[in-house]
Amino acid sequence: MGDFLAVYEQALSCYKKGALDKAWQLLEDFEQKQGMRVLLGSLLKAYILRAQKKYVSEIALLNDLVQDFEDSEDKKRLADAYSLLGAAYRMIGQSEAAVAAFERSVQIEPDIGRKLTELSNALFAANAIEDLSAEKMQALYAQYRHYLQKMKIKPYPAISWQHAKIRVGYLSADLRDHAVGQFVRPFIFDYDTSAFTVFVYQLNRSSDFVTEDLRSGPVQWRNLAGKDFSAVAQAIREDEIDILVELGGHTAGNALPVLAYRAAPVQLSGIGYFNSTGLEECDGFLSDIYCAPEETSPYFTERLLRLPHTHFCYQPYKVFPQIMPPPCQKNGYITFGSFNNFAKVNDGMLCLWREILAQVPGARLLLKHQLLGTEEGRNYTLERLRRLHLPLDRIEMRPYSADYLREYGDMDIALDTAPYPGGLTTCEALYMGVPVVTLTGNRHGARFGESFLRNLGLDELVAANAEQYKTIAALLAGDWDLLTVLREKLRPMMRMSPLMDGSQYMRDLEHLYRQFRRGKINLYAGIK
Repeated sequence: MGDFLAVYEQALSCYKKGALDKAWQLLEDFEQKQGMRVLLGSLLKAYILRAQKKYVSEIALLNDLVQDFEDSEDKKRLADAYSLLGAAYRMIGQSEAAVAAFERSVQIEPDIGRKLTELSNALFAANAIEDLSAEKMQALYAQYRHYLQKMKIKPYPAISWQHAKIRVGYLSADLRDHAVGQFVRPFIFDYDTSAFTVFVYQLNRSSDFVTEDLRSGPVQWRNLAGKDFSAVAQAIREDEIDILVELGGHTAGNALPVLAYRAAPVQLSGIGYFNSTGLEECDGFLSDIYCAPEETSPYFTERLLRLPHTHFCYQPYKVFPQIMPPPCQKNGYITFGSFNNFAKVNDGMLCLWREILAQVPGARLLLKHQLLGTEEGRNYTLERLRRLHLPLDRIEMRPYSADYLREYGDMDIALDTAPYPGGLTTCEALYMGVPVVTLTGNRHGARFGESFLRNLGLDELVAANAEQYKTIAALLAGDWDLLTVLREKLRPMMRMSPLMDGSQYMRDLEHLYRQFRRGKINLYAGIK
């Protein structure tokens, strides 16, 4: 074992320096020479494959690993292997397998905090599953609450602060160049300073130009990166926050356990996540009249707080390129496309896209994602498309690139995914003049596309079912004059719409905050 540890430390050092091939070879040589595998070494090989974005190979390695070491006493590393397996499955669009792997990690993992993280991973991945049942989501929420209770968090005593101004606190690990960073600027720069005092609790360790811009606003900024949940809750309590808004949900780096401390009398969630927290300590979830037809949902444990326009306000930090004419004018054919994360592209969506291509002669489909940046990722995707009988000669696959916004110039019509639609991706497509066809779903997070489009007055691009989705896409593809007009008008339409009106957005949100302050909204949770 001593020989292995020496090799492992050398391989780990190479891995940390980015010398991935050398790290791999060190481990491979040891295994071949000794005729044995060690759990720790195999796990590092999985991390190397993930760093190389070789997700298919990573899945094969991890499936062998968890089978060979299922009886290992090193439960922590075995749980880590299942977590990596879940992440890899999610990356290639196998969401059900991802959820199963994350749940297995929860069962094995000895640390309660890590169990909660893996349950968040499972909940996040579950949103892309076709026909996902509310019962499945509620079962995952129940598991999360079960382990959260085992942390034996003692909540602060209930209190109602009587401040002259309402104190609002925003809690996030994504106050940076991240999707969430494109939607939080109004909280900091457009609020009513005469009636509110705003506190921001930064949990992200790294800061960038977005962080620095947000820090320049008229707010009380608290950098709590690296602090434990108890310390974060204590800081919130000491600031006497009236309304705490948690912006992460079940996403990476979230601090949902902070809500269990009840550091603020009113605790809400929203923006950064598209489904329920599942916590009884969360009093409401920010939504709007389009994403939430009703105040309650079988997929949620919180009340859905329905803003009258949009629960998102898009304030991008990106520098957008000039809008180009629709490519059909020079190509002579329509190009559909999707730049959504491939985890959202389930088989049902691919089959719908296949039928749209069949209805629109000569049309092409443009796909773009980091999965398509490796040979094995492309081969896996090609095999998947072939299995579903998509016309491979009419499909172009591109890897992620930093200048992806310019590539909207190669797309006539964007096809949204379901039941996990685009968020930031949809906003960017629309801002680049590309119309988006969306399929509305049965819960808040599955209706983002509908909310975006209805706030723009583009109700005709919202489909209630799969047949409408195909029909809308085909009709739009047949009207090149309309595509040209939309190309010119969508960006100014967005700028004039509620989607980018920070002042209106904050008036709507602050009206909601005032209702809580005045007791117009009864605090309750645990809606079943």
